[in-house]
Parts: sequence; structure tokens; C-alpha cells
Amino acid sequence: MSTGFVIAMANRALLLAFAAGLLISCASAATRGVADERGVAVTGEGPIPVLVLGEDRDAASLPRGDPAFRRVVTELQEAMARRGFRVVDEDAVAAGLGWDRAEGRDRLDLLTVAKLANASDRAVDRVRAAVLFRIEGSVQDLAYTTRVELHLSGEIVDVAGNRFLGSFDLPAEVVSTAGRCPASACASQAVAERARDLAAELGSVLARKLAHLAPPAGGVAEGATLDGLYTVTLRHFDDEEAMAILAVMTDEFPGYRSHALIRRGGALRRYEYVSTAAPATLERWLTLLLVDMGLDPAGPVALSVRPGEIGIERILPATAGRPPGGG
Repeated sequence: MSTGFVIAMANRALLLAFAAGLLISCASAATRGVADERGVAVTGEGPIPVLVLGEDRDAASLPRGDPAFRRVVTELQEAMARRGFRVVDEDAVAAGLGWDRAEGRDRLDLLTVAKLANASDRAVDRVRAAVLFRIEGSVQDLAYTTRVELHLSGEIVDVAGNRFLGSFDLPAEVVSTAGRCPASACASQAVAERARDLAAELGSVLARKLAHLAPPAGGVAEGATLDGLYTVTLRHFDDEEAMAILAVMTDEFPGYRSHALIRRGGALRRYEYVSTAAPATLERWLTLLLVDMGLDPAGPVALSVRPGEIGIERILPATAGRPPGGG
């Protein structure tokens, strides 16, 4: 390999990195969390969307059809909304997508609901984190009163990244009724009376658990978004072009965390790419990068970006044979 060729390649890589840095620097603030004029905690992509879901399959759990169950959900939603999250209502999503109202759901059912919401083409249905809770109660009928013990617990899951974010387990609440009453009615009434207090206490716990998702109102916090995991696929690029694209994505894109090679073939490269940047932000940066490289996404290159996946493919002429190893 000639010295001139090596120098030319190095100069081109430096120019690409410098140009991309200039194009992207104006957007770097999008990875930082701020509070908007209403005091709502936001990131560069807006408030974090959260879905509140309750388990009710276990025999000791409060059933979803009980009015007290809905009251707890409502209070939890209000607690999350007050802390700056965009709370997505499950019933509204179900109504919009034509789902039936199901009873007796466990953890897997709730995660399936969250995943189906994220598969919707409607932006209003999509969520990032799911708060899964359960209310368990035991009733003891005594001579002059009925003793009800309530226990609220659950967990938080990153729906897009399939990650467990933490659990919560509130101390048991014991309520004694004024006189004896049927077991089911006692449990429902006790939960209804304590719903606001339970939700307020749980809201405080969730705020601490989700502190890295939304900054405090009125402040600015670094790293206020969850890391996003993307599968990046590059097709039909030569080595120099592929390495130039990857170099800018890893060295110049704000929010970059890590990357790893998944597969390399004759015409295909596939990587794991972790970033705090949202899909819309990555689409903008990648479009600027490709245009700067002379690879117009409206012309010889197809760019596709969606949650979890990025595809960049050079469109070969109809008469050109595809190199072996593509996939």
C-alpha cells in the first residue's frame, strides 16, 4: 500500500469526523434533561412515557374489576404525572386499538400489554417504562371487627430495552373496620380508603427508583434518559465507507455508550450500538452524516431508523450482482 494512499485515507477520515462534529454539535443539547416552562421534567425528546399496570391473577390480589383497584391506578397515575412523567392510560390505549378488557392477569400478561402498545404505529400508545404493581390483602374476621392487612409491591421495567429497573415493596398496612363486614367488601373498602396514601407513598418510592429517567423539576440533569440498544446493519458498503460511518457514530454522536460487532460478511456488517439518543435524533444525525459523505439517503442509500433498529443500505443498480455474504 503506497504512502500517498494511506495519507489520503487518513485525511478523508479526519475531514469526515470534523464535518460531522460541526453538523452534530448544534444538536448535542438534546441528550440532556431539562425542565420546561411548566416545571415538568423532560429530556431532549420530551417527558418519559410511563404505563401503570396492575396484576390481579393471584387469589389474594385485589381484582381489576373492583372499583378500589381503579382508584389505586388513578392515584398512581396522578402521582407519576406530578413528578414529570407522561402517563399513558392503559384503557385509552385499549380503546384506541380495539382490545378487550381482560381480567386475571399476571406479570407476563402485563409485559405483553406494554410490548403491544409499543408495537402500535400511533405515537400516543408508545411507552418507555412500565410500572407493574399488585395489591395483596388478607382478611381476618374477629368478634367485634374485621382486620384487613394490605400489601402493595411491584417492579419497574424498561419496556424498550427489556431491562429490570428495580422493585418496590411498601410496608404492610393494617386496617380495622368499624364492626364486622363481609370479607370481600372489607378488603375493597379498606383499599379505597387508603388508595391516596398508598399511591402517594409509592409515588415517592418510584420517583427515587426512576430518578435517572427524569431530572428534578427546575433543574438540569445529565444522563436523564435510559440507554437505548440498537441493532445497526450496514449493507453493500466498502470497508472504508463502513468504518467511516461507524467511526463518526462512536466518536462524534452525543449519547454514545458502547458498540460491539455482531456479524461481518462480504456485504454485511451488523453491530450492537448503545446510545441515550432517541431514534428521531439518530435519524437526523445519520442523515447529515450520509449527505456529508456524498451518500444521499434520498438517492443511492436507503436509511431506516426505528426503536431498536438502524439500517443503512447502498442501493445497487438492477444490473449489478450482489456480493456474496449479504443477509
